[in-house]
Amino acid sequence: MPQTSSKRLSFPRVLAFASLSIPIAGVGLPVGVYLAPLYANEVGLGLEMTGLLFMLLRFWDIVTDPVMGYMVDRYRSPLGRVRHWILLAVPVLGISTFFVYMPPQGAGPGYFIFWMLIFYVGFTLLQTSRSSWVPAIASDYDDRSRLFLWPEIISVAAMLFLLAVPLILQIGGVKADRFGQVAVMGWILIIALPLAAGLACLFVPDPPLKGESKQVEKFEFKPLIAAIRNPVFNKVLSIELLVSTAISVTAANFLFVAEFAFGASDAQTSLALMLFFVMAIIALPFWLWLAKRTEKRTAFFAAVTWSGVSFMAFIPLAQFANYNVFLAASLVAGIPFSAPIFLSRAMTADVVELQAAETGENRAGNFYALLTSFNKVGSSLAFGVGYFIVGQIAGFHPREENSEASIFGLVLVFGFLPALLYLSAGLLARTYPLTRAVQEDTARRLETRIVITEASN
Repeated sequence: MPQTSSKRLSFPRVLAFASLSIPIAGVGLPVGVYLAPLYANEVGLGLEMTGLLFMLLRFWDIVTDPVMGYMVDRYRSPLGRVRHWILLAVPVLGISTFFVYMPPQGAGPGYFIFWMLIFYVGFTLLQTSRSSWVPAIASDYDDRSRLFLWPEIISVAAMLFLLAVPLILQIGGVKADRFGQVAVMGWILIIALPLAAGLACLFVPDPPLKGESKQVEKFEFKPLIAAIRNPVFNKVLSIELLVSTAISVTAANFLFVAEFAFGASDAQTSLALMLFFVMAIIALPFWLWLAKRTEKRTAFFAAVTWSGVSFMAFIPLAQFANYNVFLAASLVAGIPFSAPIFLSRAMTADVVELQAAETGENRAGNFYALLTSFNKVGSSLAFGVGYFIVGQIAGFHPREENSEASIFGLVLVFGFLPALLYLSAGLLARTYPLTRAVQEDTARRLETRIVITEASN
């Protein structure tokens, strides 16, 4: 593909690109909803220990993510900018998924730390490569939203299927404990990973970034610090931190709230999760339409405000202790779930384009590695601080008898904390300055740089 091409990818190629979201989905909510409780309860690590380990491991990614971003920006191959990194992620993530999703009963902290470290390295390599692909293949401001929308739709559908595994097994007459349920999820991811990587690498072009004229020669902290201090990207990182923390707080406590506060069974909880994500998928085209009709920041503000109010509603609704009430509240909360995820990544693509227009450098890997790092910091805070609050302050422990006060404390953390985080993210997003008009000006500057570069060559 020529560097100056602005032709949109065909829909089948977009789907091939989006298929990478299937294995990535296994590192998202399933980790919080099923893996964290599995290690805390059935494996026997305990609530506080599991939360602490998750938090420490995700903070370690702050070191590895920028290195991954630099490698993606720096090292090319005959396959292109990112294809070789996608292929390298397959064995790393595949092998570690086997051990993470299929732990032996009684596995200790050492087992958990070792395999989760490798698991997160593989995930970072795959996610950073996929995200940094978008600025090079997107044709314009709204096309970036499309190229993050469809991966998010596939991601939500994959998460929906994974989270519904206990219900599917029950309907199929297969008796499986929590170990067996999580093992099925793991095998699905292991099989999907090489298939998705193959589809993406075969059918999606891998051109250089438009306006790129300088190679990233060496790893430096200065560009990372400059990116974090960049007032535009700083807003994106801040809202990513707030939203990822909110999502992980709800994910980590969803099973406990459903069972202990609303009296749901495993099958009922799986059904609620499944319908939660069905609503998220159905609503995604609306959020893309809203972003096109207004601005990305407007759609983002509307989505996180909806989420904040929805989760706050769980607090008064808990007094009914009724599964149908929980199900209805989950359906409403699911509608805006995915919007801030794909919109923040589309905003980052705007920043990458602005960087290329100003400097001629491709720092897509750098920017998306930082975005991933802040996402992981938010997740780690949710598990570490969230589980600490639930266990030590609220006094809730899933393997013990809990008082009404401790269960209410659990619901309070589940509802109030995400609401506060979502609403704060919305206020920050209102000041995001890269509007459609600004992007059109940036695109003109890029074209000028391309013409100058080609003339000099």
